[in-house]
Amino acid sequence: MEKNQDQHKDHRTVLLEWEAPEFVRSHRGKTWYVIAALVLVGLLTYAYFTGSLTMAIVFIVLAGVFLLIDKREPRKMKVVITDMGIQYNGNFHPFHNISTFWTVYHPPYVQLLYLRLNNGKGYKILKIELNHQKPQEVRDLLLDEIPEAEGAMEPMSELLARILKLK
Repeated sequence: MEKNQDQHKDHRTVLLEWEAPEFVRSHRGKTWYVIAALVLVGLLTYAYFTGSLTMAIVFIVLAGVFLLIDKREPRKMKVVITDMGIQYNGNFHPFHNISTFWTVYHPPYVQLLYLRLNNGKGYKILKIELNHQKPQEVRDLLLDEIPEAEGAMEPMSELLARILKLK
């Protein structure tokens, strides 16, 4: 969506807003599922020969949970950048609670905005899909309020999950 100067509730000026999927679904073909089943059988075989019933149960439960999550459709999340902070999924994050941001933009595979949130006890990384939103426009708005983590990249866990199509 384009820049919008409408007043948001609580008298915040909306600078930019868009809808983004909760996550981007990986395409997994029949080969992926065959390989995943073979890996699971290998892990279960290892658990059997090491006499670890607990390990076998954990692998079966993890596979079941993965299959349940795999069928779930991503929700549409509303992203709103205002003059006071960022609202995502109904939660408002004021700029003073965001220590840094960075974008990872390698379309069509990765189009993400990362925010490092402070909660007083530590920090949390919030990942927001840009969903065809221009990253330079988002960056320009945020640079006025938040320092950019220049050179920051996609976390290794996210990269591996994307390469292995676990997401």
